[in-house]
Amino acid sequence: MKKKIWLAAGLLGALLLGGCAAKNAAMDNANPGFTQTTDGMDKSDWGLGTNGGGQKLDAVQDFSGKEEAEEYQSVSEKLIRTITMRVQTKEFETLLSYLETKVSEVGGYIEHSQIYGGDADYSGYRSAELTLRIPQNSLDLFVSGIGENASVVYKSERAQNVALQYADTETHLKALQIEQERFLELLGKAESLDAIITLERHLTELRYEIESYAAKLRVYDNQVSYSTINLDISEVKRTITAEPDPTLFSRMKEGFINTFYNIQDGAGNFLVWFVTNCLYLLIFGVVVGVAAVLLRKAVKKSEAKSAAARKAYQQKMDEEQHDRMDTEK
Repeated sequence: MKKKIWLAAGLLGALLLGGCAAKNAAMDNANPGFTQTTDGMDKSDWGLGTNGGGQKLDAVQDFSGKEEAEEYQSVSEKLIRTITMRVQTKEFETLLSYLETKVSEVGGYIEHSQIYGGDADYSGYRSAELTLRIPQNSLDLFVSGIGENASVVYKSERAQNVALQYADTETHLKALQIEQERFLELLGKAESLDAIITLERHLTELRYEIESYAAKLRVYDNQVSYSTINLDISEVKRTITAEPDPTLFSRMKEGFINTFYNIQDGAGNFLVWFVTNCLYLLIFGVVVGVAAVLLRKAVKKSEAKSAAARKAYQQKMDEEQHDRMDTEK
């Protein structure tokens, strides 16, 4: 009897489970827009499950781990390249003219330019600091052109790959745009004033975030598309070409030439300084001469007064002594 009861209960449970499964299948077929997530939440509640026609929105696929991993793997490199160079040239004006023409030819622009020195400087040498923005596809050829028209003293390059940061920013922007569209749909269906005010407040916050992410992408695009060259230019009388592996004799020869050049250059600079400032030296000499004459006169006058005072004092002492002698007699 007990076996029959347990057998009947088992059959009843199987029928109930089968009925529930059939009911769930029927509900899924009746509502194809329903998408169950791993945490048990209905994405239709987020406004991301369907677009009202039973089709899944792209956001459901964008936020799945598999699709996101594939997206990051397919991201191409986005390099921000920055080059710093110090060069010397004997043709200062020619080099500046070449750079301006070449920057215009490759489609770049001069972000910053500053020139120092000139005729007022006794050395006569000039220098310039330039910040150039060059399209990345023309960067290497442009840098080679600088080396051909000037002597490169120092060069360094730094490359930063922002591909992951760019993809992450782009993903956030797409998600915010989809959320904005959903809120706009809800705003069109809202009837109460409180709901409209709440939705508009959220839309304002979303617009601000969207613009922030879009501006960040524009900055990345500009930095990637246009590489930066920080160029320091010095005008010199002669340029030095460094040998890759100099010998002892070549080092001694170069040292002697440098010493001779420094002496010659120093003597020339001193002569230029002396001639340039001779008027100041003349005025200074006149002032010093007049001061010396006046000081000498003041010293002589002081000495004369001191001598007269000593003479008067001695004469007074003699008179007093003479009076004492007369009194004793």
